[in-house]
Amino acid sequence: MAAKQVEVSHILLSQENKGLVPKLRKSIAAGEETLAILASEHSQCPSRGNGGSLGWIARGQTVPEFEEAAFGCAPGSLAVCETRFGVHLLTVTAEREAAEVQHMTVQELAELLATRSAGGNEDVQFIDVREEREEQLASLPHFKLLPLSKFESWSTQVHTLLDQEKETVCLCHHGVRSMQASQWLLQQGFTNVKNVTGGIAAMARIDPAVPEY
Repeated sequence: MAAKQVEVSHILLSQENKGLVPKLRKSIAAGEETLAILASEHSQCPSRGNGGSLGWIARGQTVPEFEEAAFGCAPGSLAVCETRFGVHLLTVTAEREAAEVQHMTVQELAELLATRSAGGNEDVQFIDVREEREEQLASLPHFKLLPLSKFESWSTQVHTLLDQEKETVCLCHHGVRSMQASQWLLQQGFTNVKNVTGGIAAMARIDPAVPEY
C-alpha cells in the first residue's frame, strides 16, 4: 500500500487558552469564521501567517499525538489533540499518496537545459538554492536563485514565485541543500520535484564551461 500524506491546517493554543477550543470549533463548524482567519488571530504557531497551513505531512514528520489526530481525521472535519507544544484544533483539507523526490543526473540536466535554450520545455522550472556568492562563481542558465539561507524571506511566497503544477528541478553545490528544498516543496503541494545528484560540482566535471569551486 502506498504511503499517504495529508494537507493539514491548525490553530495552536497554550494550555492556559485551551478553553477557547469549543468556541473556535463551533464558529468554524457553523461557517461563521474560517480556520484560516481564526488561526491568524489566535494561533501561537508560526503557521498563523499562512492561515494555519502546515502543508503536506507524512507519517514520521511530526509528534505522535498530532500525527494520530491528522491521519485519523477525515478531510473537511475537525479534530483536537494535545502535544508538548499545546492544544491543536486541526483540519485535514486533502489527502494523497505520498510523493517522493526524484533524482536527476547532470547528463539529464544538460540535455534539459539545451532543450530549454532552444526554446523547448517551458513546463520545467529550475531552482538554485545556493548563496549569491556561489552563483557568481558558477552558474547555469534558466535557474532562479532562491538561497536556502534566506528561506524565511521567500518561503511564504513560494506559490507566487513557482508553479506547483510544473516539473521543478532543484540544484545546489553538491545536492544536499537542494534535497532539503525538494522535500520541503513536496510538503507544499509540489508533486514533480527532481534533485540534481551531485549538484553543480558534478556538472563542472562534464562541462568545461562550468567553473569548479
